[in-house]
Amino acid sequence: MAVLRIGSFDFRLNPFALIATLLAIGLMIKLGVWQIERGQEKQRMLTQHQLASEVAINEITESQLPTLQDKPDERIRAHVTFAQDRYFLVENQIHEGRVGYHVVALAQLSNTTNRAALWIPVNLGWIPAPPNRSENPQLHIPASANLAGRVHLPQQPFLLQQQHVSQQWPARIQYPELAVMQAHIESELAPFMWRVESGTPFYNNNNAYVRDWPIVSMEPHRHYAYAVQWFGLALAAAVVFLVAAAKRKPVVQAEEA
Repeated sequence: MAVLRIGSFDFRLNPFALIATLLAIGLMIKLGVWQIERGQEKQRMLTQHQLASEVAINEITESQLPTLQDKPDERIRAHVTFAQDRYFLVENQIHEGRVGYHVVALAQLSNTTNRAALWIPVNLGWIPAPPNRSENPQLHIPASANLAGRVHLPQQPFLLQQQHVSQQWPARIQYPELAVMQAHIESELAPFMWRVESGTPFYNNNNAYVRDWPIVSMEPHRHYAYAVQWFGLALAAAVVFLVAAAKRKPVVQAEEA
């Protein structure tokens, strides 16, 4: 066991305890830095959303579709035609404590003349699930509609295994992965998702879809608060280790003459 002398204290450094403490401190510092980076990323997303809100809505054309993946949050509108018999149900979506689905329809721009035109996944919004979860909700997808909304890029989820999409339509899916959806429809998909704005008059059997699109899942200040906690834990771990290892050297009394 190594002994480090500093002033009137001896620090007995158990190598195993020292290594474990340094690893724990390093991990907590890394987690704190990661939280700061996540907070900065969320702040950029909020700023980007605000800037996009200040720009006039864009009437999109077929030639613009491949480029919209580089313009997340841009407001777009167009008249589209839907594949009425093909749509996805994104499972386990919660709204105000109720379980339901996000309905992702497949649409093409109405003014296209290309039969191989890109299909656009359009998230119409949330609907409640039937009492019997084995039953699909009754939906009405119109033949066409004027839509307005925003470009959305679904983030790649952390999944333990690849998703398996049900073969029949509507197809249930756990997460709207664009690559998985494209493989399922066996046609080329636009490289983004279109989230319909809440003000767009679009109904399912006279019931409005719920469109509560959070900009970020967690506000930046909460990430920064978590970062402070991780740094505080790292400091506390160092202090506890030093206190446990410290031992005051005995004071030697001078002998009387």
